[in-house]
Formats: sequence, structure tokens, C-alpha cells
Amino acid sequence: MQRAVLFFEPDTVLTGGVRPLALETVQGRPVLYWMARALSERGVTELFAAAPPRFDAQIRACMPPNVAATVSERHEALLEFLDTPEAVAVLPRAALPFPQIGAGFAYAAPGLTLRQTWAARLTNAVQDASLLPGWVPLYGPDTLRELQPIFRP
Repeated sequence: MQRAVLFFEPDTVLTGGVRPLALETVQGRPVLYWMARALSERGVTELFAAAPPRFDAQIRACMPPNVAATVSERHEALLEFLDTPEAVAVLPRAALPFPQIGAGFAYAAPGLTLRQTWAARLTNAVQDASLLPGWVPLYGPDTLRELQPIFRP
């Protein structure tokens, strides 16, 4: 699997100086830093960050050298990224990699299937999707604080 999509919180949620959870710090680095490395170890070389463009520089700074990032909120750009028959990893929200965790909320599906499904509306009900193990979702700063003491990169 060479491609992954990560959804950030939309600007409507990020008001009053609130940062996306993926850019909050854990173990001295942004969550996205750990996510990108874990994805890279799994073969991902291209990441689509569905994020406000104002975070472009911070997102790119988290990428390992072998992972190219596309940062966009444009639906058309996402559909273009998904123009592949190969499996694409989908992380619907920020998460921490925990290899010992079983399958949960992250999943993979053929890019063309995602493209067809998401052309009309974004949904996690995707045909031919398979759950990906090793991810613990972050639902807010409280979840991040709870996981920080046990997260070992």
C-alpha cells in the first residue's frame, strides 16, 4: 500500500486558535510525525492530508523524506489522489500507532472504490474495505493526555 488519506478537523471545528489533533505534541513531536513514520514503515510513500491549507508547512515538516504530502481541502484533489486501483489506507482522524492493537477504525480499500464512493459523499461505509490494525484514534485532547504516558514510539 503506497497511498494513505488522513482527515483533519475542518476549519469550522478549529476556531479560537485550536490546532488539529494531528499537530498536537506527544513525546516531543506532533502526532502526525509518528503517524507518518508508522505509515512509511508500512510502505506508504504518498499521503493526502485533507486539511486546511494554512497547516501545509507544519504537515510537510512531519513527513519522512520518502513520503510526499498533498495538503488540500478540495474534494476534487482528493478524488484525483484516489485514481488508483491499489489499496489506499484511510485514517478518518488523528491516531497514534500502537502495533499491538488489533483492527479498529482505520481501514484500506482500493483507491477507485474510495473515489467512486466518495464522489457523492464522504462516508466510512466503503465496499471492499478491510480494517487496519495498529491504530488508536484520538477523539480530543483528553484522549491524547490519557495515551501519552503509555505511547512508546
